[in-house]
Amino acid sequence: RQLGGSFLGITVGDARRKKTEDELDAQAETLRAVMAICAKHQVEPNLHNHTFEVANELHDLKGTLARVPEAKLGPDFSWLAEAGVDPVWFVKTYGRQMVYMHIRDNAADGSFAEAVGDGVIDFPGIAAALEEIDYRGKAGIELAYERPAERETRENWRLSREYVSRVFGW
Repeated sequence: RQLGGSFLGITVGDARRKKTEDELDAQAETLRAVMAICAKHQVEPNLHNHTFEVANELHDLKGTLARVPEAKLGPDFSWLAEAGVDPVWFVKTYGRQMVYMHIRDNAADGSFAEAVGDGVIDFPGIAAALEEIDYRGKAGIELAYERPAERETRENWRLSREYVSRVFGW
């Protein structure tokens, strides 16, 4: 908060296997403690996902929400897609708990796209689902590169922002 932030994306850690019920209980206890600290400092926490939180039919996420149903979400659409979770379905199912989201695109081969709009994620469908639930949260565009970019990074930011503005109406 001292740095001007108002959101905190929390990832719960990768056990590299399905977590046990005891591990999910401990995770929930830790999450509640972090949420209390955030509340004290007027920071809104949200569960940010990578693939492991939503793999195995959302095992980790469902286990966490069963224990901490008031937890807010900050999904990353790229990681959802990589884990085989349809981002449009996710928004329709969990969107009312969302307060933040990462907008990043994937190429057809599963790698990160250079710019949002270059890849295969159904952002028009996501935008429609967000409108359907009257989403009022925040969003951040995220670019990541697994190989050297073909365009200048500044150009990829410009293209991404224009695409997001056009598709989401922001």
